[in-house]
Amino acid sequence: MASTSTVKRLREAEESPNWLELPDELMANILKRLGDVEILNSAVKVCTTWRRIGRDPAMWKVINMHIPARAWNTNYDLVALTKQAVHLSSGELIDISLEGFGTDDDFQHCLTIK
Repeated sequence: MASTSTVKRLREAEESPNWLELPDELMANILKRLGDVEILNSAVKVCTTWRRIGRDPAMWKVINMHIPARAWNTNYDLVALTKQAVHLSSGELIDISLEGFGTDDDFQHCLTIK
């Protein structure tokens, strides 16, 4: 016979929503709130659904590259992450904002993407 705590956990699991069943547009909206650096560096590594959404060019029409305040001590290669984001945009890039890193030469290819 199952204990009361086991039965309670099973009921809670049955009642919990399956977050992977959310529509892609809603999931993309949630992921965008993380910030572009965190999406590229962390979120796309969580599961195949997040990786698929993170590779969608619609996610990268607007790129805002900056290090989140809580991650200042982390060594991010922002130039490489920015190039990756521009590549993922597949020519749909509308706006890009870069904060405190890189040179004009680093991002010259951003101007040539069609």
